[in-house]
Formats: sequence, structure tokens, C-alpha cells
Amino acid sequence: MEIFFAACILGYCLLVVWFHYHWLQIPLFHYDKGQSDLQINLKVSVIIPVRNEAVHIVPLLRDLSQQRLNETLLFPTQKWEVIVVNDHSEDETLVLVEEFQANTLINLQYFSAPAPGKSLSPKKAALYRGIQAAKGEVVVTVDGDCRIGPYWLTTWVDFFQKYQPALVAGGVTFCQERSWFERLQTLEFASLIGMGAASIQSKQPITCNGANLAFRREAFFEVGGYQGHWHIPSGDDEFLLHAMFRKFPTEIYFLKSPEVLVKTYAKKTVSEFIQQRKRWAGKWRMHREGLVTMLAGLVFGFHLLFIATLADWVMNGIESRWFVWLLLLKIGVEYVFIKSVLGFLKKKLNPVNFLSLQVLYSAYFVLIGLIASIGGYTWKNRTHNHRD
Repeated sequence: MEIFFAACILGYCLLVVWFHYHWLQIPLFHYDKGQSDLQINLKVSVIIPVRNEAVHIVPLLRDLSQQRLNETLLFPTQKWEVIVVNDHSEDETLVLVEEFQANTLINLQYFSAPAPGKSLSPKKAALYRGIQAAKGEVVVTVDGDCRIGPYWLTTWVDFFQKYQPALVAGGVTFCQERSWFERLQTLEFASLIGMGAASIQSKQPITCNGANLAFRREAFFEVGGYQGHWHIPSGDDEFLLHAMFRKFPTEIYFLKSPEVLVKTYAKKTVSEFIQQRKRWAGKWRMHREGLVTMLAGLVFGFHLLFIATLADWVMNGIESRWFVWLLLLKIGVEYVFIKSVLGFLKKKLNPVNFLSLQVLYSAYFVLIGLIASIGGYTWKNRTHNHRD
């Protein structure tokens, strides 16, 4: 078992090194805020699916109303639109959107999502309603609980005009972390963002985040939109990524730009966190992509074996020298990778939080993987079940 575990941990370390290598290969993209001659040759539709976002929606709309071309000019209103799709909110979300619409100069529309059904994912239905109504050649999706910077939209436009991609994923991180638990989530989430970005750069895409995603509207319909996974409650982003990659393998990018970085909020309670991670993890077994399925199985198996070996080390006192060296190797490669991603996200790596994550992560990963495979989850006052 010791030799088998040593081989597994070395393989895992090589995988992290592979992610880190491809992360470093992604070029930084900066929008020149001083330029005043950017010619905008396309129209953009920003789509925001919302459910019970009364606390967050107005700050996001304010951010959108302040999108700029440069230090003196706002983004021209005739070149973009904002579409809010209300997914049957039970709070004051729609009232706040209507009030903002009456007092803003941006082109803001809102629609109601179709009624949810057993074979219809509510979020996909809301997004699809917005995409149907969109008049822009480029669609950018963002969640209702996010914050964006003043050059977010202009940078998206600049990138699309220069590279003409089919789909582009952007970075997402957490903000206003006040507790140790929230800061721990920032570390874990950074590793997911880095892994997704690196996989896209390597032309072996695994994941992306719909809270900051852009694509050509025409390409969306060419691949059939959400066809084939309408019934899966989550995964609007990942399944679309894979569909786009099959059709346009050379036109998929990760936009490594500080200007398009989106910020959202970590979960305040363990219960909320578990429900969110169950929602994310449950879609993995629905994948038809061999690489994604294999990677999920390998990482799950590694963490399960790591827990078993650690328990054996504690209870039976196996030879510790090799185990300690392998453990230090694992910690080292993960530290270098996460520190690099956090640097882009403008976050600092706290060694105490990092070591805490090392202690807890394997148990958490295995636990979430097990409970996600046997049950559903509750999200925004709805109970979902992952179905084949």
C-alpha cells in the first residue's frame, strides 16, 4: 500500500504542476484605460438571472451603470444592454430592478423566467429567456450577487474584437471575507478558478464559472444552447463550455485580465457552503466528457487514499520519513500554484489558512463527493435532485 500511495501522491503532484504550467502560459490581457479611440464594432448583451437577490442586485446595477471607455467617457449606451431575468423571486428583487430602471440612463430590461418544471433547470431557463431576447452579438452572463469594475465591459469588448472567440471564461473571486471560514473558501475557490483556466489554456477544458462568462450569441445557438442537459439543475456554464469546445476547439479562451475580474461573496455558514458545493459536485457524474469523469474519479480516489494512509500512519505507526517527504512535496506544489492564482486575484496567501486547508480539504472533498452522489440539495428555497 505504501508504494501504491507514493505513486498516487507523485501522480497528483504532477497533475498540480501541469495545472500550474498551463496557468502560467495564459497571457495577461490589459485594457489601456488611457486610450480614447477604441472603435466598438459590436453590441453586447449583459444577462443577469436573479432569484432572491434583493440584497445584491442594486449594487451590481450601479456598477453596470458606471462602465467606462476611458477616464472621461462612459461606455456608449447604444452599444450595449442589460437584461435581468427574474426567476420567480420571493423577495423585493423585481421591485428594486423596476425602481432602478426608472432612474437610469442605461438600456435596462427585465423579463420573467418560465415556470420551473421537472425537466427544466430554472437557471438555464432564465438564461435562455435572456439570450432569446438579447440583441447583442456577444452575450456576457453575470450573477446577481456579484460586483464588477468600471472597465469590465470595455475589456470584454476589446478582447472579442481582437480575437473573435466563441466562448471566453473570466476570473471570479470572493470579497469582504470577515471570518476564517470565509477566507478558507477564498483559497479553495482560487484553486478551482486556476484549474479551470489552466485546463482551457491546455485545450482540455474542464470547468468555468457562469458568474463571468462571455460567448457569441450565434455560436450559442449553433451548438444547440443547453440541449441535452436542460434537466440538470446546475452546470449551465460547464456543459456549454464543452459543447462550444467540440464545435469551436480553437476559439475557447480564459481571459486573464484584472479588469474583468468579478467579485462575489463567500458563504457565511457551513450549511450554505455544503449546499452550494453539493450543487457544484452533483453535476460531475452527469458529464459525458471522458477527461472530466476520469479526473473527478482520480482526484476523489487520491483524497480517499490520502485519508486512509494518514489514518494508518497515525494508528499503526508506519515508516514516517517517506510519508513526511511526500506530504511536504504535496504541500509545496499546491502552495506555489495557489499563490500564483491568488496573485492574479489580488489576494494574499495566509500560511495559517493554507495549512488549515491542507488538514481539512481531503475529508471535505470525499464527504461532498459521497453526499452529492446520493442526494439532492436545497438552493434559494428550492430542492433539487440530480438526475440522469
